[in-house]
Amino acid sequence: MNNVHLLMGYVLLLMQLSQGISRYCQEAVDSAESVRSCPTSKEEWEIAAWKKNCSKIASQQNCSSAEKFQYHCVLNGYRNETLEVCAPSRIIFGHCVEFNLQGGVIQEQYSSPCNDTFPRCDKHYSSSTAYKYPNCYQLVSLSGIIYSKTTMKYHETSTTDESHSREFQIIVGITAGFSFAVCICACIIRVIRYKTKAHREAPINEMGGSICVSLVESNKARGLSD
Repeated sequence: MNNVHLLMGYVLLLMQLSQGISRYCQEAVDSAESVRSCPTSKEEWEIAAWKKNCSKIASQQNCSSAEKFQYHCVLNGYRNETLEVCAPSRIIFGHCVEFNLQGGVIQEQYSSPCNDTFPRCDKHYSSSTAYKYPNCYQLVSLSGIIYSKTTMKYHETSTTDESHSREFQIIVGITAGFSFAVCICACIIRVIRYKTKAHREAPINEMGGSICVSLVESNKARGLSD
């Protein structure tokens, strides 16, 4: 079962890389707003998404298809604020999700891997369903952050090490592609070996059958002569 999940993860990652979902999106950066908290249920999420009205700019951006350009409420790169943002949704692998301002992209919060205790999240999930994993929101530290009663436009100049994030994504993509290719090659080799083995055993079985028939006929002949 673990191998199946791993293979599915590789396939999903390759699909994302091929679609260019991990690229910078200016429209997403412009839409980012700091909020006190994020929705923790589907109903709250839908209400917040309606208020944010990402569909208004979904048809005007070229970061992804309009269908994938969705409402998000996630951690920021520093893990000290939650942000509402309209951005291309993507598959997240085993981490809480963040919106990285410098990268202009929804991605894994690499300092927040999920586990069986805290924070909890699935091995892979859509970033647009982050409300299912409220543990991730609890990671936010409010120390030193002053909030107004209403949301404010977010213009932080982030110094998050985006280059490390990009390098990590590239390494993961290459590793995933290589591993997937190895799996395919291993399957092909096993099939070839199986067919070769079956082909070799067939003449031996036929020879054994012929020998048995010859022995039976010989015994019959001896019986008649006696």
